[in-house]
Amino acid sequence: MSNSIQYLPTYRSGYTGPSERIGGSSPYHIDLKILQSLPYEEKIRALDSLAAQYRNIGREIEFSNQAVSGRRWNPDASPEEKKALFEAATAAHASRPGWDPLDFYVPFKGKSRFDTGAVEGASIYLPGVPGGKIRRGQGGGYGYFSEAMDSSGRVVFRVGHGDINRPEEQGEILVAEQLPETQQGTAPETPKTKSAEELLVEKIDELLKPKIEVTETYTGPSEETFRQRRENIDQTMLKLLLERAAQKEQKETAPQYRPAAGGAAAAALAQRGFGTPKSLI
Repeated sequence: MSNSIQYLPTYRSGYTGPSERIGGSSPYHIDLKILQSLPYEEKIRALDSLAAQYRNIGREIEFSNQAVSGRRWNPDASPEEKKALFEAATAAHASRPGWDPLDFYVPFKGKSRFDTGAVEGASIYLPGVPGGKIRRGQGGGYGYFSEAMDSSGRVVFRVGHGDINRPEEQGEILVAEQLPETQQGTAPETPKTKSAEELLVEKIDELLKPKIEVTETYTGPSEETFRQRRENIDQTMLKLLLERAAQKEQKETAPQYRPAAGGAAAAALAQRGFGTPKSLI
């Protein structure tokens, strides 16, 4: 059955541990408490969110109290099956006024909680409430624990019996108002494994792409400086051209000397456009 609910965000709350480091209870188990006044749909949603998170790391929720020992939570089960298992699991736990309590382990899929290495040091998760916050603590026979509060400050979920020697770094986390896209709808799908041919094509495409490397930052003159220099050069060239034109015009309009007398040599020079030398005048 396909699950179309909107999952809650989940936050790690330490790790499972031996009895002496989790408050004296059964080693490597997890205790979850859900506010009893929540609607059933929200209770189921919380467990589905946790189960989806554990599924992503290859683990499953396995209940441990006598009446439900060995039964596992399936987020793809029908709403009726989920409700029946939830009621049986909470009834199998010692009463906690105001709460629906659940005891479980999170063995690897295909392993039993009795298999060596199946539950030791497993991550513990807690569902968060959008717009609320997560706060941490330890002690009181509950080991290392976390609480999820809504925007009004009401505690909605609690999870405990974590290893006190392995706490989280953040003592408090604000939960975003809106759920991230990867947590809306069904659980995020595992990325498809690419074939060797697809990886080869990607590698070839990458090698063929032109590579542009910036080796240093330009620190020379600005664009305005270049513009001013071009204007200065243009003005200088214009001035030189005008001066040459004026000189040419002056040369062409200068009166040529025409001697009244000077003999045949002077006449010949005058015809050729030459000035008459002073020695001939």
